Amino acid sequence: MSFAASHVLMIEPVRFRYNEETGGSNAFQRSPAESEATAVAERAVRQHRALRDLLVSEGVHLTVVRCDERTPDAPFCNNWFSTHPPVELPQNGSWRHVPATLVLYPLLAPNRRLERRADLVALLRTKYPRVVDLSGHEREARFLESTGSLCLDDRNRVVYAALSPRTDRALVERFGLELGYRVVTFTATDAHGVPYYHTNVMMFIGHGLAGVTLEAIEEPGEREALVTSLHGGDLQLLDLTRAQAASFCGNVLSLATDRGDAVFVMSTAAWEGFTPAQRAILESRARVLHTPLDAFETVGGGSARCLIAELF
Repeated sequence: MSFAASHVLMIEPVRFRYNEETGGSNAFQRSPAESEATAVAERAVRQHRALRDLLVSEGVHLTVVRCDERTPDAPFCNNWFSTHPPVELPQNGSWRHVPATLVLYPLLAPNRRLERRADLVALLRTKYPRVVDLSGHEREARFLESTGSLCLDDRNRVVYAALSPRTDRALVERFGLELGYRVVTFTATDAHGVPYYHTNVMMFIGHGLAGVTLEAIEEPGEREALVTSLHGGDLQLLDLTRAQAASFCGNVLSLATDRGDAVFVMSTAAWEGFTPAQRAILESRARVLHTPLDAFETVGGGSARCLIAELF
């Protein structure tokens, strides 16, 4: 069984721009000068289309939707939903069938909640009969931003999460209960002591490899528990530095092509941020696809993984 998606959703940007409602919790974001706004928006469209063309040329199936202009972060479409294939899970000495599932998530920024569009939810529900809707926790100021907050090891049914204002521990545990994942949480901070806003900027898992910014997890017990869990899942560990996380080396997505080939998708900045030895490890596991995404990385604080939502 493949644990990498071969079909993905992407949301094309419309007037992509700095989102002031997310800047307070995303240290990667930078607001451009007003004179650069139009150029940034145009570059975002070109880079988004280049990423889409790259995926299609390599045999990844793609669904593309145009974004609502009110939602500057809509291209980061992996934050408001996730999809999960049907699975048989052990329960009380027998097996429990869990049908294909759509999970909807609570988002911290009010203008990002507009991304959870009724038409897109309706489209997704045609393929995923079971819906787990966590979005109501927004009213309690408790948030969990899908595969931004959650780094999933689907093969071993383990979910890893770096706690932050956007990643509530109790909601991670609720996700684990609903989908049958063991939960591993920890605190990870950048060089200034600021928690990473999303787990997926400092950690990725796929094709037997786990890239993780170990130096960002300063509590020894949490770091040891994470490493032990990864090794227990027979995952090769790729140790990233905080500087590499700042180049989006943690923001990597594993996918499969229509021929069943394994690929890693990342930005050119991320690829250039890996050492030669790390690149060799990545290429031993999968074909590496990369393209420039600096408009999204600088202004939006997100990279390749953030721009792609898997449709299992």
